[in-house]
Amino acid sequence: MTKFEHLPNELVLDILTYLDSYDLFVSLFNLNIRLNTLIYAQPLSINLGNSLSKYLLDRYYQSVLSPARNQIHTLKLSDTYGRMSNFLKNDNQIQIDFETRKFILSQVKSLILCNPKTTSLNRVLKYVSNIEHICISIGQQTQSTSNYQGLFKSLFKMKSLKRLCLDLYDALIIDDDIDASISLTDMTLTSCYIQDLAQLLRRMPNIRKLHITCYNRRNSLTNDDDNFDYSLIDGLGDYVPFLTDLKLKVMFISFEKIEVFLQQLSQLTKLTFSSITLEKYSNGLTWERIINNYLPNLEKFSLFLDETYIFEDTLVDLNEIIQSFNSSFWHRWPVVIEYYVEATDKKCLILYTLPIQESNLRTYLYGLEIRKNIDEYNQNIEKSYYNKLNQLNFIFHENPSSRNLLPTRIYSNLETFTFSFELINPTSYEIDSILINFQQVFSTSVLSKIERIYFYDRIYPTNFVSKLLNLLPNIVALHIPASSLHLSTTLPLLVTLTIDFNSTIECYSTDILRQVATHFPDIHLLYFESVHSQDIYILLSYCLRKFSHLSYLNIKFDQTNSHIDRQIFILWFNDYKQLNGLSDNVQVEFNDHNNILDISW
Repeated sequence: MTKFEHLPNELVLDILTYLDSYDLFVSLFNLNIRLNTLIYAQPLSINLGNSLSKYLLDRYYQSVLSPARNQIHTLKLSDTYGRMSNFLKNDNQIQIDFETRKFILSQVKSLILCNPKTTSLNRVLKYVSNIEHICISIGQQTQSTSNYQGLFKSLFKMKSLKRLCLDLYDALIIDDDIDASISLTDMTLTSCYIQDLAQLLRRMPNIRKLHITCYNRRNSLTNDDDNFDYSLIDGLGDYVPFLTDLKLKVMFISFEKIEVFLQQLSQLTKLTFSSITLEKYSNGLTWERIINNYLPNLEKFSLFLDETYIFEDTLVDLNEIIQSFNSSFWHRWPVVIEYYVEATDKKCLILYTLPIQESNLRTYLYGLEIRKNIDEYNQNIEKSYYNKLNQLNFIFHENPSSRNLLPTRIYSNLETFTFSFELINPTSYEIDSILINFQQVFSTSVLSKIERIYFYDRIYPTNFVSKLLNLLPNIVALHIPASSLHLSTTLPLLVTLTIDFNSTIECYSTDILRQVATHFPDIHLLYFESVHSQDIYILLSYCLRKFSHLSYLNIKFDQTNSHIDRQIFILWFNDYKQLNGLSDNVQVEFNDHNNILDISW
């Protein structure tokens, strides 16, 4: 029998790539010189974010970061519970000296920051001198800077930065004094005013790939074309000669602005375009003209239009729309229209080219009117049309306009369903018929691949949740309202459960906990949302005693009782651990507002 230490170096190196950094240094480090040498040859990706338990975080500080400091190429930090702030403080709160932390930051090539506070963000950018990739995500509730101009100035001064991803809650405004970045080649930006798009591009002369979402300035949802400075766009292509891949999503922006913008980008080889309004974007003849006249190098094109609320007086002529895509030009990019009408004031339309590039799609089991510009697809190519689709979001109405079923399609990578019922009278839905039809649309093999289900409504028709779950044997993650927890099925494979207590029906914590223990025996990750503060001690006492496989518990309080006294809770928690023999590995963290607590071990 071959022993591990007798394997050749090449094979050992390959095996080590599959191991977690913690396992490398805790289990294999310092066993012998050869293994140490091979471990030191591994580039490491270190995640110190929320997915790492507080106990393991401390072990990383103690045993991993210092010996691995020369190998860390990717580092992820989060400030949701103050971890990033602590990492950047020059004190002894964490068990790794500050000079080592600064050294690690100076060596990393890729940095991922989640909800950084203003001070943390400013500090970390001072230390990353060799960075090539930065991804920053700032949510709505983060106490962070809205001065994105300052952030941009710092980022654009970094000479080694090649790839930048900014997921910002609010849009930036480009100042004239922001320097050009000659190193940036790849950028993703989730919030940008259309008025600033040209200014931004003029500062990235070597950009090759741009994914961006644009909208009008606040209080400017109207199409103010008369006030738009088109001179900023003139000659823009000369400033970005290498831009070949553009993914552009627009919100409430006139087609005229986008057309003038695209006319400048003749070098594009790939264009992915989406809009939340139809306007002139749904005219195939117009797109054909733009592509033929201004985008001669285009090889890949994707169009996705999703207007959720069409005004009552808006006339939608599906035949006219699809006929505009009927020329042979569109044979390489087939077009599908999905149109749903519940009432005169509730109309929605989705138009997309195939293969669809979106990862999730809103849909209806009944009542969709579908138009296609090509009746027969090549069967080999058709298999890939919905490959990128990972999630379907179902909406049910009491009285659909027809009983026409969603067409059967090939879903190779579908893993997630969400369900929403626009309920007036829950008993009006014929649940058994719905589930029978559901099985007609989706094969057994497709249903067996579904791993995640999300129920976001406060209430669902009686027995719908239980009966649906019986059709999905391999569910591992579930989001469910507390009012729907009266189930008649057990889910032994489910490891992640989210329970939303925001319900119009009164729910008792003890009853909910009994349901969880009965139906989810192997739960590992448990999330409670919209919890009343007075219920927290009942929830914790039960969960920590009864759920033997539980390793993570997250509790978010409701808005009316928005916080808990941190000091009082910690005293109770430490006493509870002592009295019940819980390991010291079980630790708690709080967010700044004390309305989210995180317990992990």
